[in-house]
Amino acid sequence: MAKTASLAQHLADILASWGAKFIFGLVGDSILPFVSILGKHSIRFIPLRNEESAAYAASAYAKLTGELGVVLADGGPGTGHLVNGLADATSDAVPVMAITGQVESMYMGTGHKQYINQQKLLGSVTIRSENLANPQSLSTIATDLLRTAVAQGGPVHLSVPKDFWQHKVKAVQLKAEPYLTQVPQSPEEVLDEAADWVGRLRKPMILAGRGASRAMAEVMALSERIGAGVMHTLPMAGMIPSHPLAVGGIGEGGSEAAVELMSQCDGLIKIGATYWPTSLTTDRQKVLAIDAHPANISRGVPADFGVVGDAKRVLSTLLSKLGAGPANQTWREQVARSAGDWEDRLAKELAQGKGQPVLVSGRWRGMGFSLGASIAAKLARPDAQVFCLIGDGGFSMLMGEFASCVELQLPITFVLMNNRAYAMEKSAMAAGGLKPLGVELQDIRYCQVAEACGGMGWRITTREFKDALLQAKEAGKPALIDLQVEPVPVPTAHT
Repeated sequence: MAKTASLAQHLADILASWGAKFIFGLVGDSILPFVSILGKHSIRFIPLRNEESAAYAASAYAKLTGELGVVLADGGPGTGHLVNGLADATSDAVPVMAITGQVESMYMGTGHKQYINQQKLLGSVTIRSENLANPQSLSTIATDLLRTAVAQGGPVHLSVPKDFWQHKVKAVQLKAEPYLTQVPQSPEEVLDEAADWVGRLRKPMILAGRGASRAMAEVMALSERIGAGVMHTLPMAGMIPSHPLAVGGIGEGGSEAAVELMSQCDGLIKIGATYWPTSLTTDRQKVLAIDAHPANISRGVPADFGVVGDAKRVLSTLLSKLGAGPANQTWREQVARSAGDWEDRLAKELAQGKGQPVLVSGRWRGMGFSLGASIAAKLARPDAQVFCLIGDGGFSMLMGEFASCVELQLPITFVLMNNRAYAMEKSAMAAGGLKPLGVELQDIRYCQVAEACGGMGWRITTREFKDALLQAKEAGKPALIDLQVEPVPVPTAHT
């Protein structure tokens, strides 16, 4: 006879069978039985101060580890707070499972307090959203949602009526589905054509995106072989090794060397990237795209040739099919000169910033993302030193998460750039001839806020920054450096 368990217990077991290690969230009336189960389960519940931060944390965890991120929220207002974090996961195509409470089943579709059609609310920021209509359907619906999140790469959502959590349901046998992460692969003849395509380039460039993060050795080997400059998108900041052919980021705030070389190249090899800043680039160049997801081949910029497959495997095969050296040594030397000139300008600032994973809200660019993301990063990699780089606008929006860090005993260093303004918006209004309004911020003593929460805090100028970093590193607890900076216009790669 099949064993039975509470719906809350069975859902936790399903999530664990799919590899979930943490659930980020905030307690609420409609999810209390599930939260209680997590107190004695292998999955660890990570309580944060705002569901928005919890959703950002789940998304960041998925980006950093490649594993499933999970977020839990109360119904009604709690569910509403998830929108930004789930939009981030949708925009950056990472697997996240959002679980929300809902009013009792008898009140569904009524004007009961805190009722809202959650599927409509979250439908535009998830790839699938379902409400559990019957407790006995849990295994089928939850497993299918998880399968969708992992296979398609994106967030899914399940709402559970409040009166269902303690229902007894049949516990079905749970089996792993590792084949869901198997990547489709272009046939050998396509790789032969790709090698011929690359071999004909005289002035090649490479654009590495997040999909190339686990293939950097192969990316740099290809760069050396064909004499191509290597550019990167924002999610790869800090991941590109120091190399004579690494020319910096692309986009606003990126590298002038990258923009200049892009205007001269005759072909771009796009690896695991979807970002393409049309204002700073052109579509004149031929494009060969390599991506694990066929739908991404022409995303951002239409590709002239596409190869589907894992970046590491595809690049290794291409390297075996290419000639021994660059077709155009002059171009390689030009790339190296441009990269060297750019590196010289940034050497003092970037010398110690290479090879470090950087978590960003790649396409959604939500303010306050780094608070939840830093918590997820420290939990995912407890032995790593984690810095949260944030402005005073983003910090003041979700500053309660500093208290979460204290409660979780996570020694994260928060570097708060305090310019007492929404600087980008202030600069944009001034540049557009608009009278600035709503862009000035109160000068809050954030160091005192940090200390009041039980952490460490310093209010310093740039001259004292190095000493403060050393003290924060030795603090052994959450530490906030309130760095006083001037609200200067933000530079871009085309100014």
